[in-house]
Amino acid sequence: MSHTPTKPAAPAGAPAGAAPTADTADVSIDAPIVASHNKYLEDQSNTIRARTIPWEGYQRATLITEEELAQIRQFEKSPAAALSEAGDKYILMFLTLLQKLVRTDTIQNILVLIDDVLQADDNTPSIFFKLAEQNEDPNLPYAPFTKLLKKDDEYIQLKSAKILIFLLLQSDSPTTYDPTDLFAWLASQMQSTNASVVDIAVQLLQSLLSITQYRLPFYQSGTGMVTLVDILKKNMTNPQMQYQTIYILWLLTYIRDIAADLQRKFDVVPLFLDIAKAAIKEKVVRVIVATFRNILEKAPQENMSAFIGNKVLNVAETLSGRKWSDTEIGEDLEFIKEELSKSVANLSTFDEYASEVRSGKLEWSPAHLSEQFWKQNAGRLNEKDYELLRLLSRTIATSRTSVVLAVAAHDVGQYAKHCSNGKKAIQDIGIKTQVMQLMTHEDPDVRYQALVAVQYVFLDSRLFQLSRSLTKNL
Repeated sequence: MSHTPTKPAAPAGAPAGAAPTADTADVSIDAPIVASHNKYLEDQSNTIRARTIPWEGYQRATLITEEELAQIRQFEKSPAAALSEAGDKYILMFLTLLQKLVRTDTIQNILVLIDDVLQADDNTPSIFFKLAEQNEDPNLPYAPFTKLLKKDDEYIQLKSAKILIFLLLQSDSPTTYDPTDLFAWLASQMQSTNASVVDIAVQLLQSLLSITQYRLPFYQSGTGMVTLVDILKKNMTNPQMQYQTIYILWLLTYIRDIAADLQRKFDVVPLFLDIAKAAIKEKVVRVIVATFRNILEKAPQENMSAFIGNKVLNVAETLSGRKWSDTEIGEDLEFIKEELSKSVANLSTFDEYASEVRSGKLEWSPAHLSEQFWKQNAGRLNEKDYELLRLLSRTIATSRTSVVLAVAAHDVGQYAKHCSNGKKAIQDIGIKTQVMQLMTHEDPDVRYQALVAVQYVFLDSRLFQLSRSLTKNL
């Protein structure tokens, strides 16, 4: 996967001009373009096309004018000819009708008509932009569709979002469109109980974030990122949804600030590794490896500890031994291995320990069990406002893995034993209570390590004798 920002080709059958814009990699990844072939949405569109709309009744009820009725009938006879002769007039009419009509079925019909003409003719989007220029209206052509995102009808919302994002992709010049409402709507749809709606929303977001200017605002927009990562965690056996969500994260990591923050905030490295190890689709591995490369290239300092602590190098070496039809997977893996190997070679024993703690993936590596290591380095857990000690506390609070909890409890005990002011820090941070709670853990090794740690924390107190007594009974 090349990492020179250029414009990827649209998939076969996608609308011309709808490919992602600048600052994405030159790839053959077949990202869906504004849900153009979604069966759930298309089946509803076909049903709506088959309905007859009583335009004459609307005219008699003065909901539309005689001129608008005549325009509609003329357009229905030959949409191509109408757009060729006076496209701006017809498009303006439909946008006006969207804003003044309230009947659900009528709005659905107009949206189907607009989407059909947009997909049928590559020149139609330019009519929308020309119309906005002619009317000097900053709300056109996007505002009517943004407004419909709040309409109490699922189809209207989905179709409006599809058209809106399609038009955003077609713009040849930077847009002043404010995506706040669109981001909120996408986040809401990604939380739907309807799997088809979630799928459409994720596809729409894929297309939208191919536009560079919307990446950082989306990342900072609130619940969207949390929802996206939750979708990935809930679809560990769904390769297509894995691919779509990781594709979005790949796009986001072209922004350095996001690449520097993504692992810290969402802990995606171990999640990606679990998916890559079990993946049956090459494209899933492909986009994971490409995202790893982006993260390492854009923000190595912020992410190197997580990569080393989570043993990404080991996984990269394993994946390199497999045959891939896409040569760029191998190229990205070689880059990752080279960068991580250089960093590992330069690490001291304490650096390795710190990387492991930061990753949250603790195991019985040599440093934990070395008395000499703790004599020399226990005090270093006080550095950066007790960063590593606080991370041990967070690991104990969040991990459900017995080995991780046992190692963390052990380290707290070693810190208390070898650091002169360690007991006070343990008390102040609140980790003492956490370790004491592990004394009743179901796993015997966790209980043992917690009890030994408590001995060191309460050394010279009556609780020390109690804990020693409990230890003997294990």
